[in-house]
Amino acid sequence: MAVFGEGKAAEGVDGLVVQGLLQGAVLKGHDPQAIMQKAGIAPDVYGNPHAAIDGPSLVRLVRAIQFALDDVYLGFFAQGCRLALETERLLSFLSCSSFGEALRVSIRFTDAMSIDAGPRISEEHGTGLQHICKYTTIPGVDRDIFVWIRFVWIYHLFSWLIGRPLALREISVRGPRPVQLNGFDRFGLFHCPVKYDAPVDALSYDRNDLTVRLVHNSIKEYDDYYASEPDWYVPLGQSQSWRERTQQVLIELQKAGMWSAPIEVVAARLRTRPRRLRHDLALEGESFQDIKTRLRGELASAYLLASDLPVTAIGFELGFSEPGSFSRHFISWAGVAPSVYRSTHVSDAAMVAAATALLNDRRAS
Repeated sequence: MAVFGEGKAAEGVDGLVVQGLLQGAVLKGHDPQAIMQKAGIAPDVYGNPHAAIDGPSLVRLVRAIQFALDDVYLGFFAQGCRLALETERLLSFLSCSSFGEALRVSIRFTDAMSIDAGPRISEEHGTGLQHICKYTTIPGVDRDIFVWIRFVWIYHLFSWLIGRPLALREISVRGPRPVQLNGFDRFGLFHCPVKYDAPVDALSYDRNDLTVRLVHNSIKEYDDYYASEPDWYVPLGQSQSWRERTQQVLIELQKAGMWSAPIEVVAARLRTRPRRLRHDLALEGESFQDIKTRLRGELASAYLLASDLPVTAIGFELGFSEPGSFSRHFISWAGVAPSVYRSTHVSDAAMVAAATALLNDRRAS
């Protein structure tokens, strides 16, 4: 069994997330180091922002906590849910014919399993179907980390059921955007836009996925899936989404100083057609222009926190010919002026570290 400690994993959730996931177990009197040992995670990872674990280690950790507590919800609820009941829940929808049917059966069962979990469906969500999750956690635990890991579990479970990654249109979370010293974006694994500080915690599914038939229908297949130690950082059967591939090309072009690359140029590099690229990005809940704007905004934010360049110089670095134009665009990205953003966040060590890593990686040549 592999053990990962500081410097052993290039990226992934850090030791603070590991500590957060173990909070429920600790409050119930369990030794976190013993659980980590069963998951094959080095003891020095616990609470260490400079250490990280990989995707299979995350799966092992979650399973180790669940088995130690006999609780699906990792000890984050006042009323837990025994693993035997989770098996019954799985059996209730494994025989369903489609993802949409399985989703609705799962939500009805989950609602009956615990008074602390209140899932529901919102039909009125544009072209998507919103799966709202209401969680009531106990004092002393990080609710935001629990929401994230439950969303990871939901996403991978239903992706496994249909044999391919769900085309999530959007993730909404009530918490702020999490920042790690190593720059790892733990919400990036969902491969869709994320709304932070939202009114509800929810996953938005593409309606086209609702009619997709299930390809797995037994508990044995489910157990075999987890026994294989899947990588929760990587979508099932997919190396890169169109969003990721588009971002990669745009970053390369931005490094070369091409800040307004047309979709025709990007599509040619991806060996596809502009119309097809727009379509594929739309299926992932993205748009070409939004990706291009977001990447430029992220780099602007990094320059503001990780460099001493004046605001006007940063604007020129990012291809803006007029200072006023850069300020207007930055306000549309961040909601505040560049100078206000810098003064507000420059004392935040974690944000500065993440900005420095991003700037080193994407600075224009």
